[in-house]
Amino acid sequence: MELVEIRDLDGPNIFLLKPAIKVEFAWSDVDVTPDRLVDLARRGAPLASNAAPGAGLEGLSQVAREIVAALHRLAGLEVPEIVSKPLETPGRMVVAYAWERRALALGVAKILAGLVTGEDLEPGATDHLKSLLSNPPDEQDRPGFLRDSERTVPIIATTGTNGKTTTTRLIVHILRRAGRRVGWSSSTGVFIEGNQVLEGDYTGPTGALRVLQDPEVDVAVLETARGGILLRGLAYESNDVGVFTNISPDHLNLHGIRTVEGLADVKATVLRVTRADGYAVLNADDPLVVALNGSLRARPFLISRQHDNPHVVAHRQQGGTTLIADNGVVLLTMNGIETRVLDLAEIPMTFGGRAGHMIENALCGAAACLGLGLSVEQVAEGLASFRNSPEQNIGRLNVYDIKGVTVIVDYAHNEAGLKNLLEFGRGYRQAGGRLVSIIGTAGDRTDDALRAIGTMAAKASDRVIVKRTSKYLRGRPAEEMDRLFQEGIQGGNGETAPVEPSERDALRAALAEARPGDVITMMCIEQVTEVQRDLSALGAPLS
Repeated sequence: MELVEIRDLDGPNIFLLKPAIKVEFAWSDVDVTPDRLVDLARRGAPLASNAAPGAGLEGLSQVAREIVAALHRLAGLEVPEIVSKPLETPGRMVVAYAWERRALALGVAKILAGLVTGEDLEPGATDHLKSLLSNPPDEQDRPGFLRDSERTVPIIATTGTNGKTTTTRLIVHILRRAGRRVGWSSSTGVFIEGNQVLEGDYTGPTGALRVLQDPEVDVAVLETARGGILLRGLAYESNDVGVFTNISPDHLNLHGIRTVEGLADVKATVLRVTRADGYAVLNADDPLVVALNGSLRARPFLISRQHDNPHVVAHRQQGGTTLIADNGVVLLTMNGIETRVLDLAEIPMTFGGRAGHMIENALCGAAACLGLGLSVEQVAEGLASFRNSPEQNIGRLNVYDIKGVTVIVDYAHNEAGLKNLLEFGRGYRQAGGRLVSIIGTAGDRTDDALRAIGTMAAKASDRVIVKRTSKYLRGRPAEEMDRLFQEGIQGGNGETAPVEPSERDALRAALAEARPGDVITMMCIEQVTEVQRDLSALGAPLS
C-alpha cells in the first residue's frame, strides 16, 4: 500500500459538501488480503475494532474509517462525517472526512497514512493530537471558505465543459444593465464592476473569494472549473443559482477522473450546494446534465433548444420552470404561465440562431438571471444588447471580415468546442470558398483527444494548420503534441499539416494564402488579445 497524497479541501467537494481531508492510497489485491487487513487492524489497535475486518477493498475502507473515528474520539472531538470510495483510476481509493481544525485533521491523516502503509502507531501520537487543540484556532487553522452565516450577497455559479465564460459574461451583462453591482471571476480574471483586479485563470476558490469579499459587490457571478473543485473545493457553503451548461470529455486522466461521467460528478458539486429555495439551471439537451434532475435540493430550471425535449415537456407538465427556444422564439414557463421573452433573431450572440451552442449559452444565462429574480423585460433587454464582440466577449466566437475572407476566432479547446466552431464556420463559406482550420490546445489532454482534434479538423476542412502550444504545455513537450495532431490529421485526410510556432504566426500563414470566400476558423487560447489586435487592424468585426 502506498500513500498518493493528503489534501486539505477548504470547501464543498466531490467527496463531501463541506471542508474535507482527502487521503488517497494506491493499493493492489495483495494489500487487501485477510492477513494484511488483520495486520493493519492489529497495528492500529486500539483504534480499530477487535472484530476481524471484512475482505477486499471494503475491509480496508472499514478499518480506515474506524481509525479516523477513533482518533477524533481520543482527541476529544465528535466523530466527523467519513466516506471512503474507490477512484476511477484503477488501484486508487480515498478516505475523506470533514474537518474544522486544519492541524488536527492533517495530524489524523498522517497517522492514518502511516498505519495503512505499514508503520506502527507511535507512542504518544494521540496525545500530540490533543495538544493541537490546546490553543484557540487562528485563521490558518480554519477552513478558508465562506459560510452562509458570513455571506451577504447572492451567488450565481456557472460550471460545465464549454460555454462557462460566455455564460458568465452574459449573466454579468444582464445584471449590470439591470442596475446591479457585480463582481465576477472567470478564466480571464477577476472583475469588480468592469474593472479587472486580477488577471489570469481564476475559476477556482481564490478568484471566488476575491469577489465575495469585495464590499462594492451586491451580486457575485462565479465561473467554476473542475480543477478548483478537485484541488481545493468550492469557496462557499452554498449558492443561490447553479448553472450546468454541458459536459463532454476534457481534462480526463487527471486527479482520479477518467470518464465523462466522473467529470460530470465533479462539476455537479456546484449544483449540489445550490440552496433549496434557489434554482439549478440544467441543460436538458445534455443527457448527463439533465440526469441530475430529481437528485438536487434546489428547484430545477430546465433549458432546451428543442420545444419537444421529453424532459422539458414532462417537467413543464409537472409545474416546473423551463426556458426554451421554440420556432425562433424564446419562451419562459414559470408558475404555470408561459411568457414570450424575445425572438432568437433579437439575440446577437446567436447569429440569428445559426450558432446552436450560443443559443444554449444564451438560455443558460437568461435562466440564471430569471432564477435570481430579474424580470422578463430586464433579461430580454440584456440578451438583445450582448454581442460576441471583442469588447463584450473577447475570444468567444469573434467574427471578422478581412477583405472578403471570414475569420472566426474562438476559445475552442477540446473536441466539442472544435465541432461547434467548424459547424458554425461552414455557414460562412461562400461558393468556391475553402474552410481553413487552425488547431491547437493545452497539453493536459489525452493522446486520443489530441489525435481526435486533428482528425476532426482534417475531415471537416480543406486545409489544416497546427499552431504550436507554448504557454499551456502543462508538462507535455510541444513536439509531442505536434506529432499527435499530425497523426490525427493523417488519419482524417492522409495529409501532413504545416506547423506554425504561435497562434499569430498561424493566422498570418492562413491569411497569406486565403482568397475571398474562404473561412478561417481558429482555436485561440494563448494569444487572444494579440490576435484580436491584429484582426482589428486588418478588417472589420462582424460579431
